[in-house]
Amino acid sequence: VDPDYREGSELTYMHGVAVTDRAAVPDDLDVINVPAGQWAVFRSSGPYPDALQDTYAATASEWFPSNPSWRMRPGPSIVAVLDRADDFSTATTELWVPIERA
Repeated sequence: VDPDYREGSELTYMHGVAVTDRAAVPDDLDVINVPAGQWAVFRSSGPYPDALQDTYAATASEWFPSNPSWRMRPGPSIVAVLDRADDFSTATTELWVPIERA
């Protein structure tokens, strides 16, 4: 996600799995190298995707304004689905946002 992302603009959403550098990846799949760094991690539980969307919005409206010594750094935000209902109506997720000192 671009640190200059604006509400209402498009974003790219991909499903992924962590692999080692030695993993054989099929030719029809993309490999994205995610650099090491610091992350702010936010957990949400509840109606899906509403609770996750609310959490994402709160990072911009609450967390970053309350923590001015941090800013987003370039790189993907990562969503981990930790638990979910069979019909995906509810879920527990973690939102990982790449951060750096401002």
